[in-house]
Amino acid sequence: MAGLISLLFKYVVFGSFQADIKDLNKNFETLNNNLSDLKTDIEKLDKRADEHDRRLDRHHERIKDLRDKIRGGNY
Repeated sequence: MAGLISLLFKYVVFGSFQADIKDLNKNFETLNNNLSDLKTDIEKLDKRADEHDRRLDRHHERIKDLRDKIRGGNY
């Protein structure tokens, strides 16, 4: 009798949560995939920002060299 009540309780109470748990697991999987994609995008943006920073440094040095040549080294 106790086993029957236990099974009934299991299916009535926990059965209704199974669909919700499956949806929750699916949502976690989607969030993990999105997080992975965002991490990859951030890494790509970091590389681009680093390249732009290097280019900006090179342009700054060129401008400084040209300024030195034009003004004889005086700013």
